[in-house]
Amino acid sequence: MAKGSGPEAVASAFVDAWNRHDMRAFGALFAEDADFVNVVGTWWKGQAEIEAAHARSHATVFRDSRLDGRAVSVRRLGPGAAAVHLAWGLTGHLALDGGPSGGPRRGILLLVVTEEAEGWRIRAGQNTDVVPGLSTPPVAKG
Repeated sequence: MAKGSGPEAVASAFVDAWNRHDMRAFGALFAEDADFVNVVGTWWKGQAEIEAAHARSHATVFRDSRLDGRAVSVRRLGPGAAAVHLAWGLTGHLALDGGPSGGPRRGILLLVVTEEAEGWRIRAGQNTDVVPGLSTPPVAKG
């Protein structure tokens, strides 16, 4: 669980656990019934599933990875609840086939966090890769 001055402590703890490749500490950041959707749309349900999936990837493609990131937005949703946007950059990872990754990645991670007795915990997360050069086309007005 992330203890600290506020919900942004979860973002710091997320980055720290990732870089230590400590998936037990990583998993402890999530509530028991949390949801997490990764950058390719895989949806893990529950703390145990989230931790296990990340442990597998940190034993393989992310074993030498380095995550740089920080909370760039914290929006209070009500008492004891917040949405935290974490802007991140990733280096040192491998491609799924074990070969070179193709270079650094950037993304935005949205964490919905709640304040528990043990500290702030992630209730839901949605991760998104930033694809350079792409943007959403404008919506047609009708």
